[in-house]
Amino acid sequence: MSERLTLVVAGDPAQRTGGYHYDAHIVYELREAGWQVDVVGLEGRFPDADSIAENALGAALAALPDGRQVIIDGLAMGALPEVIVRHHARINITALVHHPLGDEQGLTQAQQAQLHQREMAALATVARIIVTSHFTRRRLKTLAAEVGVRLAPINVVEPGVTPAPLSEPSVNGPLNLLCVATVTPRKGQDILTSALGPLSHLDWQCDCYGSNERNPEFAKHVATLIDEHELNDSLRLHGECDSAELEAAYQRADVLVLPSWYEGYGMVVTEALARGVPVITTTGGALNDTLPDAAGLKVPPGDSDALTAALTRFLTEPLLRERLRRGARQAREKLNDWQTAGEQFARMLQPSPPGSHFAADWLALREPVDANARSQHLVDVAATWLMTDRPPARKKPLEIVDLGCGRGSNVCFLAPLWHGSQRWQLIDHDPALLQQARKRCDVLCDGDIQPITVQTLMCSLIELPSRWPAQADVISASALLDLVSAEWLDVLVARCAEHRQALFIALSVTGEWHLSDRHGKALADADDKYIETLFNAHQQRDKGFGAALGGRAHGELVKRLNTAGFYVEEAASPWRLNAGQAEHIALLHPLFDGWAQAALEQAPEAEVRIDAWRAQRLAQVDAGELGAFVDHRDLWARPAHG
Repeated sequence: MSERLTLVVAGDPAQRTGGYHYDAHIVYELREAGWQVDVVGLEGRFPDADSIAENALGAALAALPDGRQVIIDGLAMGALPEVIVRHHARINITALVHHPLGDEQGLTQAQQAQLHQREMAALATVARIIVTSHFTRRRLKTLAAEVGVRLAPINVVEPGVTPAPLSEPSVNGPLNLLCVATVTPRKGQDILTSALGPLSHLDWQCDCYGSNERNPEFAKHVATLIDEHELNDSLRLHGECDSAELEAAYQRADVLVLPSWYEGYGMVVTEALARGVPVITTTGGALNDTLPDAAGLKVPPGDSDALTAALTRFLTEPLLRERLRRGARQAREKLNDWQTAGEQFARMLQPSPPGSHFAADWLALREPVDANARSQHLVDVAATWLMTDRPPARKKPLEIVDLGCGRGSNVCFLAPLWHGSQRWQLIDHDPALLQQARKRCDVLCDGDIQPITVQTLMCSLIELPSRWPAQADVISASALLDLVSAEWLDVLVARCAEHRQALFIALSVTGEWHLSDRHGKALADADDKYIETLFNAHQQRDKGFGAALGGRAHGELVKRLNTAGFYVEEAASPWRLNAGQAEHIALLHPLFDGWAQAALEQAPEAEVRIDAWRAQRLAQVDAGELGAFVDHRDLWARPAHG
């Protein structure tokens, strides 16, 4: 059965702008991949949302069933955090941000601040964020820090291009300049007009394509400037055109000129490069990243004199034109197509990667892999002790506490394998996970096929020392230790020793992992090692318990237990994720995303290298060429006799 989602956009989804073209291409590719995608266009004014817009977004989200996956274009959601807050817990929202709303040209400082605050408030509630450029990711992180909100991981899916034939440079007649942009202040057609004014003595023709209706006053201002500079015969505002006319304009273009103050990506730049057309643009926003240096010229945004100088060079230096054409054709070979962009986008819609706030979908995804990896031997050793060697002062039933229980995976695995009446206390700070765990565990039976008793406690593990469950026979946990600090382990061991409690700790990462080929052979790759190093460093950041031990936590716990006189037994419990195995592919995607996200947070200056690693490795996973080995350790520790 295909997956279903809804895309919500502001206004008519068929609008001919870069952002709407991006949305349309992604929808097409998702549908080609088997997704059922409903597209909803909202009435009203955006981004300065009016009551019509607010009601339209509210009605669109209210009409969606619980759990529906929905993508909301940033233009439609950024100014309406109240609507998003009402629905975010019920539906699975992904925000698609082309650029921050407050970075639009022509806003007052107060308007910019208000839009930034409201957009960050909306983004802080969503499950995931997808942006169209590395610049926009950096910008959102900066804004979130300034406003003081915490955002979900921000993933980049750059636009693709549609394959197109190479354009041919002009041989005789004027050089053809092309500008493709809606006529608005941010796109800078007034700057372009002022820059071309002093160049009327040179042989050129500039054709501008893009709607004149978004901002009629600005379009009128540009037309007045053209008249004042006496450029009516050489600089023409054609308005919006169809695809055939625009393609013909690209084919006869010698250069694309995009004088924008700011772009979240600048799709027309790569559209030009796809045809081997060089570009003259600005360094505004993402444009400095989007245009390779060898394929064009860049000037500061808003600087008409610098743009005049760049245009003069292009119009008067044939060798420069030829060099930039070669650069554009070389860049053309490195562009992604829309199918690749669609595949990347679909991957981003998969369950969230693990972190200090675990998503239930990630926990569900890893549960069967965890079950296969766990040490059955240690489960049996623990079962024997609980049945025969437990201190006589302990009374039945068995009292077992599960720390950081998540959705109850640890209980679901252990309870049926241990005999005797059992009373479990599940502890977690997340009420939604606790509710899910309680529902799953209420129907469990022990190894004698008798129902177990389950209680829940919503409690942060930081609070645990003051609320220690002294009655417990066993303290259990799984996939938890890497989050905690050395000081937290000191308390854990001290309390267990004081109350003569056993410990059963499963699936603790060690920080060791490697990727493997389709035959299971380990790969030795410098980029893999680089990501591993960054990830392990990130694991030692503070996760709420002080400086986390990450992969060192298991070994540190063993040392403390030995010192405290516990009998300790360990076992390996690694994940072996096979290349081409469907259930492992489903886990490898969020796993690699999590590694890459952590690496990026550790080394933001290396985002291009990290994103290239992620894209390459995920493509190999999808091709059935790549698996992974992730080391874990299980531990059983009981107090010494006497």
